[in-house]
Amino acid sequence: MSKYVRATEETPAPDTSTPGPPRIPGVMSLACLVFLRRRLYLLPLITALWIIMAFFISYGISVNSGSVKSNDFPYISYTAIEAPERCVFGQLINIGAVLLGMNVWVRYLFVKEILLKGTITDATKWQRVNNFGIIFGFVSALGISMVANFQTVVQRGPHYVGAGLAFGLGLAYCWLQTRLSWKLRSEKYGNQFIAIAQLVNSFALTVFLLLFAVTKIIYKIHEAKDLKMGLTDTKFTVRGVYLTSTISEWLVATSVLTFALTFTWDFRALVMETPRVNVNFDMIENIPKEPESVDDTNMNTISAKV
Repeated sequence: MSKYVRATEETPAPDTSTPGPPRIPGVMSLACLVFLRRRLYLLPLITALWIIMAFFISYGISVNSGSVKSNDFPYISYTAIEAPERCVFGQLINIGAVLLGMNVWVRYLFVKEILLKGTITDATKWQRVNNFGIIFGFVSALGISMVANFQTVVQRGPHYVGAGLAFGLGLAYCWLQTRLSWKLRSEKYGNQFIAIAQLVNSFALTVFLLLFAVTKIIYKIHEAKDLKMGLTDTKFTVRGVYLTSTISEWLVATSVLTFALTFTWDFRALVMETPRVNVNFDMIENIPKEPESVDDTNMNTISAKV
């Protein structure tokens, strides 16, 4: 008998007579321990709603506390500079970053499952693309957490590094996933409308990000000139540039979330296996061992020699 004993009930073997949805290995134990095991399609929805809620909660608190004026539409990070809104924003966005990472991981496993078990041409090459995708996705999620925890006024360096990772690698991730979706669609494993939606979303994200970058640079140039002249209200002196910059940043963040929502369709076909643990009882048993018995033959031999 093996010394390893399963701590959970055995999952019955799937019925091979009728094809079912792919089963993801039990590595995402956090999702397994809650209600998402057979409802993974809810994961992108929960992620998008959670992060949007974080944005507007911090914005509401900052307006209520007076940190942000009611007639102002600030950058996302400027809604979380002062306490208590920055504390709430940081905590909520940290959870949101973890949720985004879970979406990235499940998407990776979904594509990997199709590439391994489907009849995909050049599957090895596309798996490498999938590997790059998960790296970009995880680092982008880390960047989102950095943006939330390093406030732009207090820690500009780490904040801008996080923004670059979140938006730059986030854009790269979206384009990689779009290309994978079109590959799967060409092999009859994907949905055409989802592939088109991802293409449109990635294109819109690119436009919004470029618009944000250009207007942000223009605004910062005007801000530097105004500071030399002792002016502090650049957002009102170049109102059009400022609003274009802030609105485009909000649209960039929204586009990332809408892209995650496109995973909902494919996640409907997934079932996640319950995580299991194996217990090594030899390492935890605290029972004294019986002394080894000596047979009579050996005893007689010893007596004869004596």
